[in-house]
Amino acid sequence: MKEDILDNIELRSESVQDILTQPPHWMIRWGNTVIFIILLLILVMSYIIKYPEFVPAPIIVTSQNPPEKIEARTSSKVEKIFIKDHQPVKKNQLLMVMQSAASYKDILELKNLVDSITPNQLSSFPLAASSRFKLGELQGDYNSFAKALQDEQLFTRLQPYAPENLAANQSISEYQIRIATLKQQKNLEQAKYELTKKNFHRSQELFSQGVISSMELENEKIKFLQAQQNLENININISQMDEGISNLNKTKSGAAINTEKDKITYSSQTLQLFEQLRKSLKQWEQSYLIFSSTDGVASFQQFFGENQFVKAGEPILSILPANKEKLVGRMSVPAANSGKIIPGEKVLIKLDNYRFQEYGIVQGKVQNISLIPDEKGNYYVDVILPKGLKTSYNKTLTFDKELRGSAEIVTEDLRLIERFFYQLRKLLGYQS
Repeated sequence: MKEDILDNIELRSESVQDILTQPPHWMIRWGNTVIFIILLLILVMSYIIKYPEFVPAPIIVTSQNPPEKIEARTSSKVEKIFIKDHQPVKKNQLLMVMQSAASYKDILELKNLVDSITPNQLSSFPLAASSRFKLGELQGDYNSFAKALQDEQLFTRLQPYAPENLAANQSISEYQIRIATLKQQKNLEQAKYELTKKNFHRSQELFSQGVISSMELENEKIKFLQAQQNLENININISQMDEGISNLNKTKSGAAINTEKDKITYSSQTLQLFEQLRKSLKQWEQSYLIFSSTDGVASFQQFFGENQFVKAGEPILSILPANKEKLVGRMSVPAANSGKIIPGEKVLIKLDNYRFQEYGIVQGKVQNISLIPDEKGNYYVDVILPKGLKTSYNKTLTFDKELRGSAEIVTEDLRLIERFFYQLRKLLGYQS
């Protein structure tokens, strides 16, 4: 009876009873497990997936020997063009001549003369042949050099100090003859002096003995003194002759010094003006003649014709070097995040000439980065291209002159979970 009563008692409401009588849905039964698996997958994916950080900057891809860009150095008309567009050229080949007051043919001929003559060969410079040249702006420098060279040659030919040396040599010869004569006279006077001296001493003894008078003694003394005076006069004359020879030797020495001094003055002045002429020729050549500094292919920046006016600084043509196998990239990177750039990092290059969606991306590597920024605050970065211009789509691009584009340096290739912890650590750092 009690059991029937207990069975009839309703412990829960009807709605609760409906829930209890139905089995739970699988989501409810396995929900925690699904959520745990999803979180685990997120963690695994965040560990597997890497999200790189990029430093973008413009890039120029060029050959290791970059194209030579030639600009007009002076505002003038084009006088002569010796090449055609896309024509191969050799190193030091004359490409164009700008108009000036001088004849470029005469300038080149004079330059060849100047370059072929060494400083110690200036005396052989052909003034007669070069005097007919039309030199325009260089005429003053040439005239100064020619006058200095003529003055030096005239000095060498006339030898203005030679007569002075000749006269001094003749005077010295005459003095030497006179000295020889005086020395002979001296020998005679010396003998005469010795005799008169003996006679004078003998007369003194005789006078002391009372044999001769005082007058006779005085006469002998006068003869002795005259002989002594004659001997001294000859010695004085010989001394004067020696002094004259010494003075003449000084004159000769001074003339030789003046000759050498003037010779050095003329020579140095000629050499100085010769070097000034060489310098002026070089400056004229740089201003009005356009040469190729390397072997390659010439390409005009725009259409040029003879008598066309060109402003100073205006691009004229460029020379693409013949050796362009090794290509490099040159980047100018802003200071922001530049501290993360190290050699060996990957560089993704998108070229303007070739759409990367169609041709792909060229891959490079950072070779080095400058230690200090330029005046704009940018750092200079060298990039090497290990695969050349082979793209990610396995296409090899054609290189012509230079290629411009944008590049991204992959500075950090971090996992997503690492970046999450970086942010978490940053927030904790701000709070501390």
